[in-house]
Amino acid sequence: MSRRPTPWQRGTRARASRGLVTRFVHASLVAGALTLAVLVTFVPRAVGAGTDLPVISYTIDGIAGTNDWYRGSAGGNYVVVRWSVTGADNTDCTFAVKIAGPNPGTTLSCSASNSAGPVSAKTKLIKIDADPPTGVAATASRAPDANGWYNHPLSVAWSGSDTTSGIASCSSGTYQGPDAAPVTLPGSCTDLAGNTSSTSFALQYDATPPQLSSVSVRSTDGANIVRWKSSSPADVAAISRVARGSHTERGLFDGSGADFVDKKIQNGIEYHYAIRTIDQAGNTSEVRTVLALPKVIPLGKIGYTPRAAGPPILSWHSRRGASYDHVQLFRNGKRILAVWPRKTQFALRPRWRWAGRRYRLAAGQYAWFAWAGFGPQAAARYKLLGHSTFIVPGA
Repeated sequence: MSRRPTPWQRGTRARASRGLVTRFVHASLVAGALTLAVLVTFVPRAVGAGTDLPVISYTIDGIAGTNDWYRGSAGGNYVVVRWSVTGADNTDCTFAVKIAGPNPGTTLSCSASNSAGPVSAKTKLIKIDADPPTGVAATASRAPDANGWYNHPLSVAWSGSDTTSGIASCSSGTYQGPDAAPVTLPGSCTDLAGNTSSTSFALQYDATPPQLSSVSVRSTDGANIVRWKSSSPADVAAISRVARGSHTERGLFDGSGADFVDKKIQNGIEYHYAIRTIDQAGNTSEVRTVLALPKVIPLGKIGYTPRAAGPPILSWHSRRGASYDHVQLFRNGKRILAVWPRKTQFALRPRWRWAGRRYRLAAGQYAWFAWAGFGPQAAARYKLLGHSTFIVPGA
């Protein structure tokens, strides 16, 4: 027959179920009183009996850049790591940790524990660069063509430096118009964190050649006057010439203006002048040529029969001791003029009257002769000085 537990035993069992065990150690009866010495022992609950490890997480307050970099925060060049810990009895995790930049890379760690045991956590590598690239500048692929101007396409490339994250990319490009002064080209460099620094490159561009017009030449006694117009008064002209029968081109003029007086000519010589203008950007116009016919026809042969510029001036050298000179003009073998000039040159006119008839300087080939006269004119003592020919061109 089973024995029922006493109330004391029932209480002891209940306390044991709560981890508390009571044992009788000593009992005695003194003066009718019962004295109990009781030993109470606490038994810990077994590990893993319904308790989880602590959970540690974190967030980063900052401006996310590129390539896993942070570009600081709204408040400045730093980020804040915020730890979150749940289910821990003890932890060394600080709620908010400020990491100053620039920073090439930092990691943080912390730990926590409870009755289930300890845990630890570590952040990713935190890289901070809130500073944009420095020393950003543009470089052209070549120097200006003339006077600080470009007249054909050029390339421009930007460069810079960044000591923290390094340069990721810089702008580059080609400019090929339109004409403008100045032209401002924007460009920039970006670092690996995504910070950008911009600057511009200024240039002057003109790829349009000047327009040359109204080129002409006027022949006078002792000089040829060349005139022209260019599309800009600032354009510079370059003039050269070649004498008929020669293969040598001679540079005469290089400067601003709208006319040039060539005094270094020879009588009876035809000249071809070549003219071009250059603008301030170095663009060159098309070359225009103009023919200068001689105004003065001298005695003697020059290798060809020159064409005269309008009514020519006949010129000769008198003989020493001569009292006067005599000139005769012929056309198609027929004499059409005889004169006794007072000087050693005679200017023909478009029209004249001689020996009772009227004549004009029509298109055709002419011959003329000059004599030196000695003594009285009535004596008719002449010495031939020479003869020459010329052509009066048609209209």
